[in-house]
Amino acid sequence: VLAIRQKIDAAIQDMPENEEIKQLLAGAYLHYFHCLRIVEILKGTEASTKNLFGRYSSQRMKDWQEIVSLYEKENTYLGKAALAAGR
Repeated sequence: VLAIRQKIDAAIQDMPENEEIKQLLAGAYLHYFHCLRIVEILKGTEASTKNLFGRYSSQRMKDWQEIVSLYEKENTYLGKAALAAGR
């Protein structure tokens, strides 16, 4: 989880001007579902960076896709979802 937090901390340094992203980043703790939402928003803002194969060439998008992938690896996101549901 520490590696994910470090990736998130680095990725939030380079974000587009978007009101919904600002609101998400204003929260105290970004979790898996916030990261998924950020990727969805970036699909709109970074649409012009798609290459010939339909992949994003934007480093911003690559960073957030990697964060989501890290959460999904070893099912880390399930534990986070269970904690959120328990609150």
